[in-house]
Parts: sequence; C-alpha cells; structure tokens
Amino acid sequence: MIQAPPPAAPKPGILIVTLHEGKGFSLPPHYHQSYGSQQMGGSMSTGSGFGVAGSMRGDPSTARTPGGMAGSYANGRQPATGINAAPTIHGRYSSRHLPYALLDFEKVQVFVDAVSGSPENPYWAGDNTQYKFDVSRATELNVQLYLRNPNARPGAGRSEDIFLGVCRVNPRFEEQKQYVEDPKANKKDKERGAAAFAQQARQLGQSGAEWIEVGFGTGSVRIGVAFVENRQRTLKIEDFELLKVVGKGSFGKVMQVKKQDTHRIYALKTIRKAHIISRSEVAHTLAERSVLAQINNPFIVPLKFSFQSPEKLYLVLAFVNGGELFHHLQREQRFDINRSRFYTAELLCALECLHGFNVVYRDLKPENILLDYTGHIALCDFGLCKLDMKDEDRTNSKIPSIMVSYP
Repeated sequence: MIQAPPPAAPKPGILIVTLHEGKGFSLPPHYHQSYGSQQMGGSMSTGSGFGVAGSMRGDPSTARTPGGMAGSYANGRQPATGINAAPTIHGRYSSRHLPYALLDFEKVQVFVDAVSGSPENPYWAGDNTQYKFDVSRATELNVQLYLRNPNARPGAGRSEDIFLGVCRVNPRFEEQKQYVEDPKANKKDKERGAAAFAQQARQLGQSGAEWIEVGFGTGSVRIGVAFVENRQRTLKIEDFELLKVVGKGSFGKVMQVKKQDTHRIYALKTIRKAHIISRSEVAHTLAERSVLAQINNPFIVPLKFSFQSPEKLYLVLAFVNGGELFHHLQREQRFDINRSRFYTAELLCALECLHGFNVVYRDLKPENILLDYTGHIALCDFGLCKLDMKDEDRTNSKIPSIMVSYP
C-alpha cells in the first residue's frame, strides 16, 4: 500500500462534532441467542481501559454460562428480546445499557455515552454537547459504536464490549458559505445556479447534520459536523496546559498536554535547539518534522502542530493512550498467530507508506509501536529516520527553510 502524497492541507481550524440519535441498531448474529438470557443486573462492564486487537471483541467463546434476567419492568411486561434485552426501571434504560460511541479523528479518540432512548434507538446529547477536534489535515471522522458486554470478564474494561458498527464521515474543511443570487438573472437561471451551488457544496464534504449509514452493522446515526477556521496562525506554549511528563531523553522530554481551546489531549515533544546543534542532530530533527507533516496514514502517529520559541522546538502529536506494544508483549509473553498477523499487516502498511515517501525507518522495535483504544497500531518516534533523496532533490529540498519558519 504505497501511498501518494496527500492533498493540500486545509486551513487551520476546529472540527465541531455533535451526536444526535441512532436508529435500527442490532446485535451481531452470534449474540442473538445468548444476549437475552444472560444475567444483566449489576454485571455490565463499566471499565475504562482500551481494546487490544487480539482480544477478539464480541468473541462468544468468552461468554459465561447464561443466567436469569434481572431488573424490574414497567407494568409487568415481559422483557424485550434482541438488543433491547436489558433491564429497565419504570420503562427507562440505564445509560450503561445504552450504546456508546468512540469518535476517532486523526488518532484523537473520545468516548461519548448515549443519554436516553433504547439500545436499538439511542439518543445522545445533540447540540447540548459538542466535541471539538483540531484540524491539521483533511481526513475522515470515524464514529465506532459499541454496547457494553454483560458477559465481559472482570477487569476486561472495554476490550470485550460488543461492536455494533462504524460510521465514516467526510467533513467539509472550510466554513459554510451562503448562496448569493444574481439579481439580474431570471427565475429559471436562479434555480439552476442554486442547484449547482448546492451540488458543489456536497462534493466538498458534509457540513451540518446528516443521517449516516452504519457499516459492518445495521441502522444509521444522525451526526453533525461543522468547521470553524482558526485565524490565529501561530501557537505558543501558553496555549497548552501541561499535565505530566511521560518521557525524557537527551533531546528534551515528552509531556502530556491539554490544548486550552479544544480540551484535546496531546503529546508535546520539546527539543532544545542548542542540544541538536551541538550533537549534529539538525538533519534528523528536520527529517522527523518533515516526514510527519506530510504523511496521513492510520498506522502512523500524526503530527498535529509544530512551533518554536527562541530556545526550543515543539512537536505536538496525537496522544496514543493504549501503551507500547513492548508492554503488552512483556505482560502476555506471547501473542497468538491471529494477533501477530494483525499487528504485522498494519506495520507493513505503515512501512510501505514511508517507503512511498523515500523514507527509511531505522529504529523499528516494540517500544516504538503504540496501540490506540481500539487495538490498532501507531508507529512513532521518527528521530532516526533517513530521507533517501536524489542529489537534485537534496539541492531543491525545502527542509532547511522549515527550520527557519517552523510554523
């Protein structure tokens, strides 16, 4: 999968996402028989961990022996079956029995619980709650849908929750414009102009709320997106709240930070200019920034921003919170063949993408492979990569100018 260079980056801005409602959700086929007969009361998984790919979400082999249905039902009615087979209190479902969504935009992931409705037709907070994501490149928004698994093993967190499907949204990364009629045009030409304007707007991507079909599942979700351009072109360290240090090295340190306006969590890598100059690491540092700024690949940690102060360079990257592959391998000692193939396939996609940019990744090890909440890999740490350029490319390279401007 050699990836072509991405299209021109959109203007810096913020993507505002709202979740409204879903309809027509259903259980995967292998849950149809067991879900309605399992013991629901107090057994729902409410952990806050992350899903490891090899754990096989929704694997029926992990199910415990079905028990009796618990909970009270309004008016003495029999419990519902299928996805709605959960206890209600006076006809209302607890939020822990409703589906939740995982918003994923450039490896920045946010969990959103439904607040009312039923498991089949849930309601989220809609316009009352908005989720903001920083936009650094044109990429799709993924909305993955899950239902907490009452048969999950103690301590499994979210890793055994039931996958209901995914919605993919292609937002419009420019502010919405209003159609202006030509006052001199006749009625027919005005109608044609309005239709052409609407068609062109649809081709640019979604803006506003629309119903999106669920892939790998059933039903649809009403999702709203809006893009707001950020006309403040430069960032400062004061735009971030420093939370904690997560790594140190000779180059500087990596901190977990929260961006003040969107409240999204990032990894902030600080690099002292004096250190990289004294150690002749300027080329490696520039290579890291240049590579990450160009690449848009789901298995590579994306660079969100870069800026500088008189003494330091700053790289702001997505904070991938699933831990290092090294940690999981050390804990489990050995991965099964399916899980190993899964990681290897995604890693191969990442390396082929880099090779498509004439980049050689020279520090491949489990410590530099991260896992996100859903168990997918994210290759990180490009300080030792090498740009394999022809002589004429080196002559015309724009890398030195990046060091000067470092936006």
